[in-house]
Amino acid sequence: MSRKLSWGATVALVAITASITVSLTYVYAMKSFNAKVADINARQAMYTKLSEIDQKARQDYIGTVDETALNDGICAGYVAGLGDSQAKYLSAEKYKAYVSGNSGKNIGVGIKTARDADGNMEVIEVMPNSPAEKSGMKKGDTIVSMDGKEIVRITYGDALNKLDGISGSKVKFGILRKALASSGTEAKAENISVTVTRAEYTEQTITSSLINGNVAYLKISQFTDTNAEQFNTLLAQRIKEGAVGIVIDLRSNSGGSISGMASMLDTLLPAGNTVSYRNKAGKVTVERTSNANEVSLPITVIVDRNTFGAAEIFASDIKDYKKGLLVGEKTAGFGTKDEVMPLSDGSAIIISVANYLTLNGDVFSGKGIDVDVSKQLSDAQQALLVKNQLSGDQDTQLQAAVSALIRQGANVSQAPGSAQEAPAESGAATD
Repeated sequence: MSRKLSWGATVALVAITASITVSLTYVYAMKSFNAKVADINARQAMYTKLSEIDQKARQDYIGTVDETALNDGICAGYVAGLGDSQAKYLSAEKYKAYVSGNSGKNIGVGIKTARDADGNMEVIEVMPNSPAEKSGMKKGDTIVSMDGKEIVRITYGDALNKLDGISGSKVKFGILRKALASSGTEAKAENISVTVTRAEYTEQTITSSLINGNVAYLKISQFTDTNAEQFNTLLAQRIKEGAVGIVIDLRSNSGGSISGMASMLDTLLPAGNTVSYRNKAGKVTVERTSNANEVSLPITVIVDRNTFGAAEIFASDIKDYKKGLLVGEKTAGFGTKDEVMPLSDGSAIIISVANYLTLNGDVFSGKGIDVDVSKQLSDAQQALLVKNQLSGDQDTQLQAAVSALIRQGANVSQAPGSAQEAPAESGAATD
């Protein structure tokens, strides 16, 4: 038997419910307010401290304050204080260079270097038609000074950052160049001076060759917004030449453009998601997908501890779609989505806003991508690889990659470890 509440009881119940709701709302609002006040007080304390430093420095510092450098330093310090290893502050000048470089265009000298045993810069590659090539710089040159300052004093990292700059600006290199004696033997190195005028150049990010008779080899040093077309052209040419399997070398790949990387995956994978990320609120977004067209050949991807970002997503997708095997060593584990945020004065900040995911929904940032076939290079082999001097018959990771193709059913002409063509050293297809 049902009972009805009296009018008075109903009014009382409504009043109690409203009172509880108001109380809870008040408590939540006060907590939120107190948190905001605490944040405001913390920020105010930070501004006060910064103002105090500024006042004392301007009062007692004996040097000259460069206002632009000071402001850039303050902004860079804030971003560094976030503790995000991928976060960066870019001055207006550096932001322009970043935008140019991400589209495959760079403004600077046009060389790749490796740090030698003495801390100097050994030139391991001179970009075709670059300012460096036009000024006479050669592969094998050792840069010992820049604008009159020794590399070991300004440090290799700082010198590396100074290679790029404003178009039209000049940089003077002190170079140690090995020469050949008349007998053909190596003579004593000579010291020369080369002045290079920085300008726009195109970096070669993909090299290709046919190895072991019928294996397509493609090395990708970085993904850009524009190099997917070159990748597809080179791959199609190798397949036309009779390739029965594909080895994609992502060792020391610095990452780069997610869009360019995903366009290459679209050529290799069946229909499905290829790039997804989870943001701070936990929302998962599918950024890129592939269509149904795919290359039917078996694939091996070589990775190492210097394989970063977009290259890790590439490798992970090949593995998770069971399209191929990963060979080498676990990747770097840098899987954050870094957003570039332009500022009002032309500068910008780059901060991590989400974590990229594997197809299984796992975060790989800080963990890396595991390989299917573990194979490490010796220290001597690694040193040669960095200088692009490791030949195919010495490259045990490359040999393991070819063996992995055979495991997947590829009818490779020559056994791994036999005479192979050295990987090509230009972006154009080579025979």
